[in-house]
Amino acid sequence: MSDSDPQKTGDLAQQAPRPFGWSFPRLLLVVLVFCIGLTVIIIGTTSTAAFSPYNTGWDGTDQLQEMAADNGAVSVAASTDEYESVEPSATTAIVLAPDAAYDSTDRERVETFVDDGGTLVVADDFGPNGNQLLADVGATARFDGAMLRDRETNFRQSSFPVANSVSAHPTTENVTQLTLNNGTVVEPNGAMPVVSSSPFSYLDPVGTDELDEETTFRSYPVVTVESVGDGTVIAVSDPSIFINAMLERNDNEVFAENLLTTNEEVLLDSSHTAETPPFVAGLSWLSETPAVAAAGGVVVLGVVAVVGRRSN
Repeated sequence: MSDSDPQKTGDLAQQAPRPFGWSFPRLLLVVLVFCIGLTVIIIGTTSTAAFSPYNTGWDGTDQLQEMAADNGAVSVAASTDEYESVEPSATTAIVLAPDAAYDSTDRERVETFVDDGGTLVVADDFGPNGNQLLADVGATARFDGAMLRDRETNFRQSSFPVANSVSAHPTTENVTQLTLNNGTVVEPNGAMPVVSSSPFSYLDPVGTDELDEETTFRSYPVVTVESVGDGTVIAVSDPSIFINAMLERNDNEVFAENLLTTNEEVLLDSSHTAETPPFVAGLSWLSETPAVAAAGGVVVLGVVAVVGRRSN
């Protein structure tokens, strides 16, 4: 019989070693289940919502979360309950573009956090919820809501103004400018401006970028800092500074790094910004319900035991 004999080739194939002694259909089934499980995990742990720390796209903030993790402890808060589990004086909480209002319970938790020495960063532009949160915690700064433009000092276009008036402050160490992306300005009302736009900037309330006799060219605050209770509130007039696509613009990453290293722990408050991915939410729920987690562990061990027995 020659080496090319089909029967001999088939015999060799049948004698080829198989992992765990499983048949090829079983191996194929295991690979298929693994691929499906991996897909479910990826989908269940990522998000496409803007500003979400689980969003790896251009408008997500997963890079901000990674930076925070590199600098110390970081937690992503799907609920304001997290404010009660951290040491305020050692924590910086960051709220980006909240798209829902904080209810009375949520407000009380954040207010207590600030009063007890926490640092709260609120970054918003045109929605009402950022201003409401600032008011609820006792801060005086407010977001104007009109788009900031600059035809002279910008990145590519007037709606990407470069704020290059920077005052000395721990949050602005090594920062010479910030690059905004369709942001607004901060009305300090007593808060201290630490970053402002250039003297060539102006407000565009209607978003048409048409200049008229009422247009005023001047420098506007875009970042303010103020003391509230025993804590600190920092208002940033453009949450887009922190998204993945904008962190690389000068000097947004340096500014973010300064905020993240202000304290030992960072709390990324996404409770009112984006839905938490289902798998992450499930793990969080299990961590809060030990009895269910234990029962689930017993079930998993039982399934593994049955599968192992059948494979022998």
